[in-house]
Amino acid sequence: MVVMNYKAGQLANRLFYFAHFVSNSVEYDYELINPSFDDYKDYFIATAKNDFEGLKVSIGISQNSSLDSFLRKSINVLHKVLLPPLRETSFYYFHSIKENDRNDVDFDMNQPNFIEAAKQKTVFVDGWLYRDPKNFKKHASTLRKVFTPQPKYTDEVCQIIDRCRLQGDLVVGIHIRRGDYKAYNNGYWYYEDEVYREKMKALEKSISVDGRKCVFLVCSNEPINKANYEGLEIVADNRHFMVDLYALAKCDYIMGPPSTFTMWASFYGQVPLLTLDSRYKQVDLADFYIVTKG
Repeated sequence: MVVMNYKAGQLANRLFYFAHFVSNSVEYDYELINPSFDDYKDYFIATAKNDFEGLKVSIGISQNSSLDSFLRKSINVLHKVLLPPLRETSFYYFHSIKENDRNDVDFDMNQPNFIEAAKQKTVFVDGWLYRDPKNFKKHASTLRKVFTPQPKYTDEVCQIIDRCRLQGDLVVGIHIRRGDYKAYNNGYWYYEDEVYREKMKALEKSISVDGRKCVFLVCSNEPINKANYEGLEIVADNRHFMVDLYALAKCDYIMGPPSTFTMWASFYGQVPLLTLDSRYKQVDLADFYIVTKG
């Protein structure tokens, strides 16, 4: 059994993190418990019901959320205070990859020692870079099913995409990441509207070569000034982040700064993504790619 107790950032980070463990659990047939997903559990059908349709996956240690919260805090304390000889016994294993995180090196979850422990003990994992890209890709369809949003979100997504398709032939999702990106990485990926407009115009020019009309679905964590996108066909409204995320997954193309938000949308909807890792990046259809392994 593996117990996940690490809160890996915001929604998209949590989705990728959880998904790597789900795919590893499915591949090696061990039990997986993720109480750390409690902040987002109500947004998805499977996690809201705690019903993963036969998979050995659960989001609760117990049937009581208050008790789970207490247990999570206790596990965190033990991770910090247990001396090395007490971190692993024949019954449990406090497994940490903090060194991997510090050095930005993935931990391969297919390592025999990790799988053996997961199948024979209770393993409490701590760290961000647990990764299983091989089985993430292998079990992609299962992951998409597990992380299907609640109908109230998918219904709104369908309405928005239908609206976009009435306005153009191709729908391009634009992720304008503001908020925390003003400080993150010294604001390197915090782009002004002029930068986004330039990239959108360049893509529109490429797409319109064969006569297709482009409509841009703009998703942002801050209000958008539509006047700054004059001359472009855009759809921009204030929406729930779940609607934005899964609407991007229904687009024909996605553009945005480096973010697991657009990566998850690309993976889930199998949509080509262009990562704008610099304000000077040229827009070329050949550079779009579909995220397959997180």
